[in-house]
Amino acid sequence: MAEEIPILTRSSTVGPLDAAEREILTRLPGLSGVPGFPGLPVAGTPVPAGSPAPSGQPGPTPDATVVLDGTTVRLGPAATAAVLELLGRLASGAAVTVSEQDRWLNTSQAARLAGVSNTYLRQLADRGEIPVTYRGTHRRIHPEDVLAWVRRRGSGGAGTAEYDSQDSPP
Repeated sequence: MAEEIPILTRSSTVGPLDAAEREILTRLPGLSGVPGFPGLPVAGTPVPAGSPAPSGQPGPTPDATVVLDGTTVRLGPAATAAVLELLGRLASGAAVTVSEQDRWLNTSQAARLAGVSNTYLRQLADRGEIPVTYRGTHRRIHPEDVLAWVRRRGSGGAGTAEYDSQDSPP
């Protein structure tokens, strides 16, 4: 049975930065994740529990606070790791591409989610009742579009499968 199909939906590239911007970043303590960047550990390098961080380097739980248009937000661990990775790579002179991936289904997966046959789901997509994206000749359907169709259809027996966007499709 086919698994979910991630498709790149958006990306943007930043950098390389000019020398002045790179100089500013090199003064930030706690940058990580860039092999070859002087004084910076590589992301994913285990830090022994209870060991103190070397001066100017992150400890086991780095902290990042962002100020944007006067609003200050302390980032959680996953966002902190992502920001430090991004800044470390920019500081090393690299150009960085940030991309977003979204979950898409093939017609069989979408039909199971909707509680209908593959043929009927393809007809719905061909009529434009469920939005579809083509990768070559293959239809790809976003799970939220299937669930929206099920909700519009009402409780006519279709779509009895539960789906949590954090889980794999049924």
